[in-house]
Amino acid sequence: MPQEMTTQEQFDAFADEVARRLGTHCRTAPNDEYARGLARLIIDDEGRALRLCQPDDRQPARLKVYAALPDDSEVQAPSIGVTASSAQHVAREITRRLYPLHAEISQQAAQLTARKEAEARDRRAVAEASAEALPGAQVQEQYRRTDVY
Repeated sequence: MPQEMTTQEQFDAFADEVARRLGTHCRTAPNDEYARGLARLIIDDEGRALRLCQPDDRQPARLKVYAALPDDSEVQAPSIGVTASSAQHVAREITRRLYPLHAEISQQAAQLTARKEAEARDRRAVAEASAEALPGAQVQEQYRRTDVY
């Protein structure tokens, strides 16, 4: 039978139990960024974070678990929906369904970040070479743009 959590304290206790079921390396923390309902962060010792949320107080047994990424602007963070039948069930679904997606998306995000950094370095190098050839020229950086004045 699903657990119905109606207060933040009940939700926090449930999230603590999910973290324990995920492993001794997990801990929980407040999730102050989530304003729609009950929420808690679960963080492991590798720095991987999950946002455990109860988005609809009319269905308190329905949870949403999001993989937190350092930068969600370029890749969409994966998520799963799960019933709060037990902490063990939620932990098992996170391990089975979300962790593989989290690893894949994290790798894609890291590759994208590396490619952006390489593009920025290359752009800067070309701009500096051009500035050296022009007397009195200066290089100025802006978001994803390098100008030579």
